Amino acid sequence: MGELEQEYGERVQFVIVPAEETARRQGEIEELGFSDMKHGLVVFDVQGEAAVRMPGHQFGKQEIQAGLEGVLSAGS
Repeated sequence: MGELEQEYGERVQFVIVPAEETARRQGEIEELGFSDMKHGLVVFDVQGEAAVRMPGHQFGKQEIQAGLEGVLSAGS
């Protein structure tokens, strides 16, 4: 994520939720659609709505960039 944080700079705010906190936020995780998995990646739009959801760890830099670019271009 550090590389993406540098690349996107001030246009994107990255928040990584540690595993301990994830356990305390189970309701929120289920609301995001991750009921079967305990983790994933979510890209929120400028209104704070979950625009992209990627469950688990089955994604890489290209998929994350595509999600970010999609949200950024929609917000323009």
